[in-house]
Amino acid sequence: MSHFHFLNKVQPKHVEELQCGENTAAVLLKKRTISVQESPMPILQPDGVLVKVISTGTSFSLATRSCICGSDMHNYLSGGVGGRPMKEAIIPGHESAGEVIAVGELVTSHKVGDRVAVEPGLPCRRCINCKNGRSNICLDMRYCGAPGSVGSLSKYFALPADMAPKIPDKISWDEAGSIQPLAIGVQIGKRVDLRAHQTIAIFGCGPIGLITAAVAHAYSASKIIAFDINPDRVAFAKKYISPLTGKPIIDHVFLNKVVPTSAPDDKDTGLASKIGENGSGAGVGDGEVDDHHDEVSVADRKWEAATKMAAQYLKEAGLEEDEGVDRVIEATGTEDCSMLGVAIAKQGGIMLAVGLGHHQTLAIPTIAITNKELDFRGVTRYTPSCFPSAIEMLNRGVVDLKQLITIKFPLSQAQDAFEAVASGKHMKVLIKNQEM
Repeated sequence: MSHFHFLNKVQPKHVEELQCGENTAAVLLKKRTISVQESPMPILQPDGVLVKVISTGTSFSLATRSCICGSDMHNYLSGGVGGRPMKEAIIPGHESAGEVIAVGELVTSHKVGDRVAVEPGLPCRRCINCKNGRSNICLDMRYCGAPGSVGSLSKYFALPADMAPKIPDKISWDEAGSIQPLAIGVQIGKRVDLRAHQTIAIFGCGPIGLITAAVAHAYSASKIIAFDINPDRVAFAKKYISPLTGKPIIDHVFLNKVVPTSAPDDKDTGLASKIGENGSGAGVGDGEVDDHHDEVSVADRKWEAATKMAAQYLKEAGLEEDEGVDRVIEATGTEDCSMLGVAIAKQGGIMLAVGLGHHQTLAIPTIAITNKELDFRGVTRYTPSCFPSAIEMLNRGVVDLKQLITIKFPLSQAQDAFEAVASGKHMKVLIKNQEM
């Protein structure tokens, strides 16, 4: 966590009197190697709460859970995430919920027994980004499970009280352990300027893609289409049912294909041309484009193929007359989907890059982005209002996360849980932190 926080090094007496013992945690030692072992008990701060991240068979009669997220999987499979390598063993986990078992001496907002979610990002609250209201890109952020920070895949976790939003009794513990990715979905909706009656394209039918679809559906999107290269995920997405209508959330789910590196033989002058760099002609001024080149790059050939693929998808989705969708969420981090996303976006639309790929750079059709006047944006985690919004959506029943949870493991089988995610056979894996 930020060096501005966690200043006390001595455990308060009332926490010691709980006699919790050591804090059992899943520790990622190196790539694909997790050891479940005793770790130091987190120190409760005066402004904090101590959370029991699962309670079974106790007087509280609760069962809290942690979910495995994509960034945890990057650390597990690759030894780092987003260009930040692991340099030492870490405790992963940042999608948790639990029960307050102790509160700091300055805390008046929480009490023992409160059901809470864990907001995993702790900003410094002092840097220029925090002061400008963008704490999600804090210059001194500490994030659960990231290299240099302690995650929540343990029996106990301590955090500031204002980072532990309360959960209504109506929300199940399974869903409570998935509030963080729903908060990410809410932030995605904010960054892509999601509004009612828009058409949405989502690339990637993993948990974040499907949660984003659920948020868009709750926002009354007029049509949602989605893409994935994995047949199992395509089949799963087709069966993701709305709690509001009892029908599938996504209107059309396509089994995506690899964009070929060879340009199509025939030159398209129809829809593919309209959604490509030609557009309606808007934005192409004299002297702005240098057409004097002798060799067509591989990326340009892929782009031409992508426009034809996107045109076919639009026709099949009944969006041919619209010549694109209003909003594109690219949740795979791949070059192919980035190209398809630009191609399928309507002129003046917004495309949001969400997915983290294996490469730092991708080939992007910048001329098309310019001529279509697209807003090409990024997103990082969530902002302060996202957790309350996510909790409210669950409480009102407009989003259902239970369908996404396909298997559960005790903490003692943490490595099996990560391998289950790595297999690609499960959508959302749940770990019961107190079960061994």
